[in-house]
Amino acid sequence: MKNVKFTGVNIAAALLILAYLFPWFSSPGQSMSGFSISTTGISPGMLSMFISGFDRILMILIIVVPASGALILYQNITGNKKFDKYYKPAHFIPAIVMILGMVLMYFKMKPDIPSGNDMFSQSMRSMSSMAPGLFDVLAIGAYITLIASLYLMLVAMGKVKDKEYYTPAPPPSNGENTNS
Repeated sequence: MKNVKFTGVNIAAALLILAYLFPWFSSPGQSMSGFSISTTGISPGMLSMFISGFDRILMILIIVVPASGALILYQNITGNKKFDKYYKPAHFIPAIVMILGMVLMYFKMKPDIPSGNDMFSQSMRSMSSMAPGLFDVLAIGAYITLIASLYLMLVAMGKVKDKEYYTPAPPPSNGENTNS
């Protein structure tokens, strides 16, 4: 545990892993974490009738978010440069995946409204204003992941300076009196 430093990058990487298990989307009757979203994308069960190929690939791609956090933590804690060529992209990929996923979800949630001035079209327009928006269904895990991934991306771009937030006290040496 000597190599563990409580820097902003390490904290953000740990949050990427932890927030993967928190709820990302919540709607009445259902809440889905990043883990349940990726396992739903992998599962060839009943949902495969409703999930098309590209959506399914994006659901599986969510796995790169905690994997990037784990890679960053592994390299920072162990100092092992085994995965050095993936270290820099691991700072950008979670933010790209989260933003891309949120943009695609926003457009998927917009209801299709037929054009025209008949009564049906007007009622559809008024009902579409009652449809939930993206921020109505996002849950705490998605927000934590988005903030942590944006922080990692800004540090990698050099826009934010990373610093150490906590330094553990060194253990007392054998000859010192700890009762003062």
